[in-house]
Amino acid sequence: MAKLFQFVNLLPMPVWLAMMFAPRAQVTQKASRSSIVFGLMALGYVLSLLLSVVMGRGKAGRAISPADFTSLDGIRKGLGTPEGALAAWSHMLALDLFAGAWIYRESMRLDAPGWVRVPSLFFTLMTGPFGLLMFLVWRVLGARQPVSIPSEV
Repeated sequence: MAKLFQFVNLLPMPVWLAMMFAPRAQVTQKASRSSIVFGLMALGYVLSLLLSVVMGRGKAGRAISPADFTSLDGIRKGLGTPEGALAAWSHMLALDLFAGAWIYRESMRLDAPGWVRVPSLFFTLMTGPFGLLMFLVWRVLGARQPVSIPSEV
């Protein structure tokens, strides 16, 4: 389990650092669109989720009851194990990276200054939605190019 934790923790770090500090490099542009990077992050999540289910079996091999995502107590119980915490952490890292890559690509498209891009990416890495919110506020209030909303959703 410790190896899987290291994998999901370390895999996205070069991409995050490149998006923050080497935004114009070709490797950064490719990594921000890489199905391999996002696929490996998703695989890390799936493996940690499976590990959570397998390790969640009782000592006698009895299957645990299905995860309860309909109540706060059910979620607390699911996350209250090392395996559950790893699954949740892997989930957050994968989706934060996906959001960060979108922020990076939009920053490049809108020619966002570094003082917008770097903190937005940093806070997305550290706190997820807060960094995304920072960028969205700038995108609406401070972007030089008009942001168009597609007519078809």
